[in-house]
Order: sequence, then structure tokens, then C-alpha cells
Amino acid sequence: MKLDFLNDYEFFAGVPDSLLKPLCNYLVDRFGVDGKHHIIGVNEGSCVALATGYYLSTGKVPVVYMQNSGEGNVINPLASLCNDKVYGIPMIFFIGWRGEPNVHDEPQHIYQGEVTVKLMEDMDVQTYIISK
Repeated sequence: MKLDFLNDYEFFAGVPDSLLKPLCNYLVDRFGVDGKHHIIGVNEGSCVALATGYYLSTGKVPVVYMQNSGEGNVINPLASLCNDKVYGIPMIFFIGWRGEPNVHDEPQHIYQGEVTVKLMEDMDVQTYIISK
């Protein structure tokens, strides 16, 4: 996975995911875990909150990364804080897609995989699928 395009971004918060291992390795190689540029969060909702604070203090777009099983944790901060109808806080999400349709995965990931894109779209998050 080529990640050079991320060199333009200065703040990342996320919950590590095995599907995003190349991204996690890139971030650790680039920043370590310094608390200023890269924060490994305790849950996905707190990562959205950290990203929001970063944007409000700098005006720069942050990046949040997570597994799709954490989408439920971001619903409240996205809907009540970041949505364009509230404060319009921009951020980029990288979401590892467990249970992706037509890709074999464990049973607990199947339904979450089916609704992953729809959940983000329902929260007015522009969604793009990046293949390996």
C-alpha cells in the first residue's frame, strides 16, 4: 500500500487494526507515538474527539483510523459534533473493512461488513473504497 499521499497530513488518531497494518507501521515509522502527531486511542469515539480538537486548534484536517467494528463508537461524535449541520468538522477516515462482502471472514464480522459503507453514508460521510 503506497501511503506517500499521507505526508501532507500532520495528525493521526486511531485504534490499530490488523487490516490497516501498513498504515499503522507507516505512522509508527514516521512519528512513533509522540502525542502530538500520532495518538493511539482507547476507542474510536475518543479518536474523533481528539481529531476534532486538533482541527479546532489548527484548522488542519486530521486523519482517524479504525476497524469497521468501531463505527458504532463514532456515531455520536460525528452526528452531534462533526456533521455539517452542526460544526462541520472535516476529517479523513481510514476504516479496515472486516466482513467485506464476498471476502471470507469470521462470522462476527459478516453483518458489520454488510452495513459498513451505509453507516458512514447515513452520517453524511463521503465514502470511497480503496482496494489493496
